Amino acid sequence: MKKLLLIAFAFISLLSTNAQTRESAVVKTMNERYELASAEFKTLIAAAPTNGDLYFFAGDNYFYWGELDSAEAIFRKGQEMAPLNPLNYVGLGRIAWFKNNTALSTGQYAKAQEIISTKSNKIDKTTQATAFLKMAETYVIYDNKNINEAFVLINKAIAINDKNPEAFVQLGDCLAEKDPNNPSAAIAEYTNALNVDPKYTRAMLRKGMLYTRVQQSSAWEEALKYFDQAIAIDPNFAPAYREKAEIQRKSSMYKEAVESYAKYYELNKSCRVQQRYAAFVFLSKDYANAIVELEKALPCNPDYVYMYRFLGKSYYETGDFVKGLENINIFFDRADAAKIPIIGDDYAYKGRLLNKSGQDSLAIVMFYEAAKLDTAYAKDAYNEIGAIHFKAKRYAKAAEAYKNRIDLLKDAAKPLDYYYYGQALYFSKEYQKSIDAFGVASKDYYDSDFWRGRGSFKLDNAEAPAGLANPFYASFITRVNEKAATNPKVIETNKKNLIETYSYYGFHYLTQKNYECSKAAWLKVQELDPENAKAKAAMTDPLIIAATGNCNVVTGAAPVLEIAPEQK
Repeated sequence: MKKLLLIAFAFISLLSTNAQTRESAVVKTMNERYELASAEFKTLIAAAPTNGDLYFFAGDNYFYWGELDSAEAIFRKGQEMAPLNPLNYVGLGRIAWFKNNTALSTGQYAKAQEIISTKSNKIDKTTQATAFLKMAETYVIYDNKNINEAFVLINKAIAINDKNPEAFVQLGDCLAEKDPNNPSAAIAEYTNALNVDPKYTRAMLRKGMLYTRVQQSSAWEEALKYFDQAIAIDPNFAPAYREKAEIQRKSSMYKEAVESYAKYYELNKSCRVQQRYAAFVFLSKDYANAIVELEKALPCNPDYVYMYRFLGKSYYETGDFVKGLENINIFFDRADAAKIPIIGDDYAYKGRLLNKSGQDSLAIVMFYEAAKLDTAYAKDAYNEIGAIHFKAKRYAKAAEAYKNRIDLLKDAAKPLDYYYYGQALYFSKEYQKSIDAFGVASKDYYDSDFWRGRGSFKLDNAEAPAGLANPFYASFITRVNEKAATNPKVIETNKKNLIETYSYYGFHYLTQKNYECSKAAWLKVQELDPENAKAKAAMTDPLIIAATGNCNVVTGAAPVLEIAPEQK
């Protein structure tokens, strides 16, 4: 139905000058203000119940609105009230073509042209041109196109009136459909329309829309210029705001897109537009306001299944996991019947919501489904799977997931990826692999050296330790102290790991009978934690008590002191 909304063609130049109220209603149709237009047409028809043109334009308003049953009913009423008016036959032909009933459509069009060609009917030129253009339009806007016949009909309309800008707009539409890779011919016809009427906003809109087909930012900027030109001429020209919003969305200009669509919604207060506006707020990642707009828009059409997708994700982002899961489940339940494909991102969000609801096993299933459907997301899926396994202390499975992510990323894997992988390996007791992973992470994460020290300690000989952890723990202390020189909070942040590191040195030097350095290490522990039980116990050892603690813990040597000459 989107195609219908893009082509709410205005035939203002075809309207008689003494039909200002009808012109007002048709302008509203052109501006996609269908509800207001419908109200005006009802009033006009009540005042002139035998005017066949009014029935046609009222039906056409429903046609563009997507209310095909209402459109068909009013076209039939128009046939009944004005059987020699060709327009309502055209209207029924349009409905039939839309429903793929080619025979019925062709028959209705043939009847319309028969009425026009019968001279005794005295069909005025304006009505004839309108009929030809409306028939042509039908052959262009649907999937079952008939471009050659559309050209014939448009040329008939131009032969009647070559000063009608809409005829050239439709000619441009035909050329754009005939050769999508060569927009220059279509642009030339839109330019012809503007030559006829420099303020014809439909031509500006179509020019802009043609540029939106090109997947280049420069073309999109050009499209925005045409939409803005149309808005400058007619601030109530709603389609320009819609198309502007769509191209801003494609350009990731979400805030601007919401503003443009808000203006479109202001001019077109339909349920469809309200729900689309709510979707735009969601896409702007303003999730709190998205929930407000989505909940307001849902009641007017609760069968619009996309709303539940947006609500589920918005509730997740705002921390309401119960409502999030409720809505994403509704979306999953109804998507198949609505013929809406479930994408990788849908499975990912459902996985996150399940995880937050304590259903981690089902969450992992969802993440694997997401990875299958969206290879670009797969690397992130493994990250989320790894985090779930790690939290549940399934460290080997966590390590497997993180390794899968690194394998997918290849050279794009970052130190943080190796950091998570290293932690999972450590707790899986894969100490050497853990040391290797943290070696890569160490570039950006200095506490990786702490974990390398931990892993090396586990690999060392408990009976006759060789101090495998020493270089890594030493590097950790050095890097912490370097950062603490400009940011003292670093010490507090790493307090727990520093206590463990200095405690290691306390015991290590004690086994080496280096009591000075052992005491120095335990003094460092007490600086960080005066009530530390291990440090207190160590300080009761007579050999530790006798030592001065004059030692550089990192190097294991007493500092070199300068001796005064008189003391030599």
